[in-house]
Amino acid sequence: MSQRTRLALALTLVLPASLAAPTPAQAACSDASGLCIEPAKGAKWEPGDSMSAKQLKAKRKGPPGHLSVTIEEGRGSVFVDGRYAGTAPLSDLDLGPGKHDLQVRDGDKILAEGIITIPKGTDVKVAVRHP
Repeated sequence: MSQRTRLALALTLVLPASLAAPTPAQAACSDASGLCIEPAKGAKWEPGDSMSAKQLKAKRKGPPGHLSVTIEEGRGSVFVDGRYAGTAPLSDLDLGPGKHDLQVRDGDKILAEGIITIPKGTDVKVAVRHP
């Protein structure tokens, strides 16, 4: 097999993978808040809002949902309901169903902040743009 044929074969195998369609969260990531949520029944993002102490203490009933957070072109700290949850990329964080305060930071800079609704037993995936 000639070098030219090998190169053509390699491009045929590698090029389609590099041109793969973006995930729904990436494709729809034009939200001004910097956070985009993949479509999931009942999942909702309310940028700039926060919950009261009474709302945060509310009991959550039903099977937990799971939150996964990625940051495009970077890393950051994820806080849920005012508590450190981990460093993004973060996957399958168990959260009770309902509304939660979500904040994603890179050092002192807030990348995204608001309320996220986690439906019962649902996987919710979000992508945060890093400016």
